[in-house]
Amino acid sequence: MKKTRKYLFFGIILLSISSFNNISNYKGEKILIDIGDSLTVGAGGEGTTMSNVTLKLLQGKWIVKNRGVGGENTLTIGARQGGIPMYIKDTIILPANGEIVEIPSGIYSSYNDKKIHPLIQGEGGLNPCYIDGIECTLSRNSKTEKYYIKRNRRSFESYTVKPKTNIITQLSLEKDGIATIFIGQNGGYENPQDLLNQINLFIKHKGDENVIIITSHGNGDSKTIEPIKKKYGKKLIDLKKYMSNKAIYDAISLKLLPDNVSYPTESDINAMKKNNAPPSLLYDGIHLNKIGYELLGRLRYKKGQELGYW
Repeated sequence: MKKTRKYLFFGIILLSISSFNNISNYKGEKILIDIGDSLTVGAGGEGTTMSNVTLKLLQGKWIVKNRGVGGENTLTIGARQGGIPMYIKDTIILPANGEIVEIPSGIYSSYNDKKIHPLIQGEGGLNPCYIDGIECTLSRNSKTEKYYIKRNRRSFESYTVKPKTNIITQLSLEKDGIATIFIGQNGGYENPQDLLNQINLFIKHKGDENVIIITSHGNGDSKTIEPIKKKYGKKLIDLKKYMSNKAIYDAISLKLLPDNVSYPTESDINAMKKNNAPPSLLYDGIHLNKIGYELLGRLRYKKGQELGYW
């Protein structure tokens, strides 16, 4: 009997350790950084975003930074975040006087040496950036689509940047707190495993697994999310599943939509039958409307509670 109790005691300890590893109380800096594309920005939400909804629920006790930039794929977002650095292919000279310099060949991803296109719809924490420790500003001419770089402080001598030198962004230095990684809608990956590999690099760069991962309702099908779910488990929000099954009913329950026969509409029901988001929660085919973003912000807040982040 004593041996049985002894084994039971150690079994409980092992279960407790296992549970702690999966979900533990977060005690670090109260900073939440949202990294992604236009869905993170809140395009279509008329000022309502996932970030500001969660901030309100956190009662202003956290710093919430929206680092979304519209139109960016996973590689471009990874370049800003720092997990997949971008580099300059050319040899260029940063003049001592701070004069702006063209980058002839553009910007490339260290992941697959393909061109990426930052700064099309915003910075999202890219600048100031650093080349071999020199603080710079990266810019883009929207008409010519050419990229330029300039050092932010004058020096006594010019500096030669060697080929394939990485550009280190300001966002890549911001590793404290909780990061929400909301990527994938605009492509940038070859297959589900490739997407997981890139997410792994985001998290490796951050230095810890204090993250929430969100897959898009637009292209986050079961095959795409399965490797991510297997690796990160409860840290994942399957937005497609939520939007196509539960979101419209949460909107009614929260009185964001009227509780009458008007909702869900016939169009909503037909969309959900096809595993798609209901039109009543969308601004267009992909972007959410203010109700959709309200639900997303609440969903992310609930996930943070489940993970013990706040």
